Amino acid sequence: MNKNLLSFFRMCHQWFGLIGGWFLFVLFVSGTISIYDQEITQWMQPELGLYAPASSVSGKALDLAYDRWEQHKNIRKNLIALPSTRDPFIRVLHAQDNLLQGDVIHPQQGNLVPIRATGGGYFIDSFHNNLFIGRFLGGAILLIVGVTFIFVIISGVIIYLPKIVKNAFLIYPKPKTARFKSDFHTISGFFFLPFLLVIAISGVLFLAPRYLPNNQPPQNSFPVKQHKEMSQQQTRPDLLPLLNKAQLYFNAMPSVIFFNKKEIKFIDGDEKQIARLKNYIAFDKKTQQISSISTKPTALTLLNKTLLGIHTVRASGRFFRMIFAIMGIGSSVLIAYGLLFYSNRKRNILLSTHSISQRLFYKITEGINIGIIMGTLIAMITFLWSNRLLPAELPTRMNWEINSFFISFFLVLGLSILGSIFGKIKRTWLNLTCIFSGLCLLLPFLNYIQTAPYFTAALSRSNYLYLITDSIIFICGMIFLRVFFYIKSKGIN
Repeated sequence: MNKNLLSFFRMCHQWFGLIGGWFLFVLFVSGTISIYDQEITQWMQPELGLYAPASSVSGKALDLAYDRWEQHKNIRKNLIALPSTRDPFIRVLHAQDNLLQGDVIHPQQGNLVPIRATGGGYFIDSFHNNLFIGRFLGGAILLIVGVTFIFVIISGVIIYLPKIVKNAFLIYPKPKTARFKSDFHTISGFFFLPFLLVIAISGVLFLAPRYLPNNQPPQNSFPVKQHKEMSQQQTRPDLLPLLNKAQLYFNAMPSVIFFNKKEIKFIDGDEKQIARLKNYIAFDKKTQQISSISTKPTALTLLNKTLLGIHTVRASGRFFRMIFAIMGIGSSVLIAYGLLFYSNRKRNILLSTHSISQRLFYKITEGINIGIIMGTLIAMITFLWSNRLLPAELPTRMNWEINSFFISFFLVLGLSILGSIFGKIKRTWLNLTCIFSGLCLLLPFLNYIQTAPYFTAALSRSNYLYLITDSIIFICGMIFLRVFFYIKSKGIN
């Protein structure tokens, strides 16, 4: 390959990888966590541990769900989420402040379950999808990042594939050398290459249609005046017979109920297939007869929906989600390793080859790298801590949960930049890893102190969600405690 062209790809891979890596680390961490968004929401609403899951849905529960839905029916996005193996409750949800929020109803008893308000997994999912700055602006930023990420992957393959082939059987006598660190990043990047490509391409396909011309009106939406006229004329529909028909049609419990002007639409659950098809059956509101059903997708649509289904990890049960979680963690480590490798390489040549302004630039860059990595992790655990520390009756507790996330993130980012500017890299790392480790190790104990009745009630019903979540958090604390002692003994090279 032409040396100038190769040099261009190297420069693009370095700078696009650096700036894009800041966003990508945040996205991969939040995306990995949002794989278990429903479980996180339940953990952040420990009151649900008092209730045993029901195997069926009663007409009383559906009637109450419809009544609660009517209170927010003028909002564009609102729905009734039906019980599933992951979340065995009825949730009446509406979009507000970039989040889905609403009521929880016991599917058999038909009563409202008193729970604390929380951003839960809905916030993490929204943060992953649009950085919590709005669907249009946030989606545009992530679309640019996604396209950039594809270019970073392609440029990485062009640059490093010949190197991997050439050094396939190379043995390193000293595996701590800079050459080994560079090759480790390269080889691990190729290991995650299929996963990264699928995630990047499917993410772009998911976001791009928002910014393409579309003359069709949004589905399940119509003017507010029509809603008001309907509320005066229509009575509550009998949803239980329709749900039974939908169950027979899908041979499983539907996942969601949507309402529009003329139809009641039941969406199929998405655990039976990888493709995100959203098969549905709709009933006429007046006659209660089938009015429409989903059609078979074209080959191109099926490919697109399959990629989206893989990206959103809504199918194939626990095993598929676990594999994706492992790949997401590995990809997050790969991105963090790339950012730190860049900082380490620049730090070694900083004093001898760069001017004062350039040294300051690279110090700020290293501070941002540290702040993005540790800020994201500390913000996530702070979000969980705030859920347990804020009073359950506080009206604005959900806003304070979210504020605690962003406050801790930008606080860590600012302190990391200052620490890098003043040459306190090792101390900054020690402080931040100690804080994160301590928060992870202490949270399970705080959780038990704050929610002991709910915790023990869940265990008595063989509901191990709270115990498993606490165990994973504790293991994360132990891992970063080991990182703390490693940094303390070895320093940062």
